[in-house]
Amino acid sequence: MANWVWSFKMKATPGNGEKIAALLRQVADIDMPGNVKYNMAIDGDTIFGYEEWESKEAHAASMKIPEVWALVEQAFPYMDEQPEMVFEWESI
Repeated sequence: MANWVWSFKMKATPGNGEKIAALLRQVADIDMPGNVKYNMAIDGDTIFGYEEWESKEAHAASMKIPEVWALVEQAFPYMDEQPEMVFEWESI
């Protein structure tokens, strides 16, 4: 069975990339059923994310976990724009 994979790019307001990255690093410590891999990288005020899930539905369910949503919500004030999906596909 193939996993659902997606990657995104997120832009922070000037000087706030590390603040968003610090919040997203905490997400990796939360038990998220169906999560196979959660990885982030930062380049200045640009954050890149790669996530692999057992299914697209598992990812959607993770956004309903209160601890996950609380961290994502804290990142909103530091975001310069909505995250941009770079790609989405099923793993091979």
